[in-house]
Amino acid sequence: MKRRKSFGAKLWRWFVLFSAAIFLVLWLLQTVFLQRFYDGMAIRSAQKAAENMAEHAGRADFYDVIDETAAENALLVFVTDASGKILYSADEYKGLYGNAKKTEEQNENPYLSSGEVLNWEKGALRNLPYSYESLMAKLMESGSNSVGFVTEDNAAYVTGIVLSDGHILSVSMPLGTVGGTVRILRFQLVWVCVLSLILGFILAGIISKRFERPIEKIADSAREIAGGNFHPELPKGFCAELDELSDTLKETALRLEKAQNAQRELLANVSHDLRTPLTLIKGYAEMVNEISWSDAQKREKDLDVIIREADRLTALVNEILDFSAMQASRVTQKYGVIDLSRAICEVIGQFSPFCEQNGFMIEAEIADGIRVSADEAQIKRVVYNFIDNAVNHTDESKRIKVSLTAKDGCARFEVTDFGEGIAEEDLPYIWDRYYTARNRKNKAAVSGLGLSIAKEILTAHGASLGVDSKKACTFWFELQASFNAGA
Repeated sequence: MKRRKSFGAKLWRWFVLFSAAIFLVLWLLQTVFLQRFYDGMAIRSAQKAAENMAEHAGRADFYDVIDETAAENALLVFVTDASGKILYSADEYKGLYGNAKKTEEQNENPYLSSGEVLNWEKGALRNLPYSYESLMAKLMESGSNSVGFVTEDNAAYVTGIVLSDGHILSVSMPLGTVGGTVRILRFQLVWVCVLSLILGFILAGIISKRFERPIEKIADSAREIAGGNFHPELPKGFCAELDELSDTLKETALRLEKAQNAQRELLANVSHDLRTPLTLIKGYAEMVNEISWSDAQKREKDLDVIIREADRLTALVNEILDFSAMQASRVTQKYGVIDLSRAICEVIGQFSPFCEQNGFMIEAEIADGIRVSADEAQIKRVVYNFIDNAVNHTDESKRIKVSLTAKDGCARFEVTDFGEGIAEEDLPYIWDRYYTARNRKNKAAVSGLGLSIAKEILTAHGASLGVDSKKACTFWFELQASFNAGA
């Protein structure tokens, strides 16, 4: 089985690769492509400088602009006539010698012998560069007022402009001067890369360990939760994402604890509710077998008890299975526009034989023509469970009130019993499983899952529901009405 790499190892590897990529890019930019960048910038600088000097041609400050521009941009500048006679020249060192047009008296040099004259004082500052002939040829060939080209040996960029007075402005920018700089940078980058990669290895290891430690703690806590400890110590404070992961894991642990407690409660309650009918079935079966078999009247009575308890057991098991399926979202809702008024009347009709036999009275106030979009079978089950719950909690009057009204675009259904009501502190728990089973008067009548099933169905339908328990106890729900024919 292939061993997977840890988070720290992966983080360390990617950090090192990232550092190596950064230095590779830096190496390429500072050595391989530096000459190209320099040449491109030098050419643009020379072109812009030449255009700036040409704009000042004929002005009083023309030569001053040439001197300043040549010094600032390291240019070699000549102004000649059409025959190639030098009228003026300048370079970046011009400022060290002064202006060639000054007299000897203005430029006395204490380090020279008396009467000794420098070449620049004679008016011969420097000779024309070898590229001048090519510049003049290209100007004549192009037929335009300006040209620019790189010399054949790639040593310089030369641009020339024909000035307004017919003179020629020649500007040269050296391109090979960056070679020495590249050699120095290459030597420095070798050491910088070596030292930086070593530092990167160390830093990546430290960072990966720091990230790995809280993740390992979270993994250990997750294993504790899997082992049944739902309150492990979770690390926090390293970073927002891991804090969020810790909070999520803590919430998951609490939900798992709650689910486990609910499972235990379910098993305890189901065991309790199943034990009673099973005990009765077994007891009456033994009674029929041993005592009442020969007594037809008593045998029939005992068998009725067995049948009733078997039916109760079947209903309980069915409700448990239905409730589990709803919580697991395995029940498919079949939505459609239904006549809610008719559906409720049909459910009330199902209680008629029971009411006649046991003296119960259902007061129905059902508005006609109220339609909603819902699963008719599921909504009928909610109505049945609400009425069944009221039957088991009403007072001695055995009176139950059922109503359906339309208001503000909603269909509101209410079932009211007139029993003792529900204590205020118990109201938040009435929808819990088996709550009703633990608090009802007639514990043999229902399973205790009726309200829980009703809540699951109504929640799936997006309905609102609740209970009012001041004088009488009223359970209600509201569904969005499709239309109200009776309104």
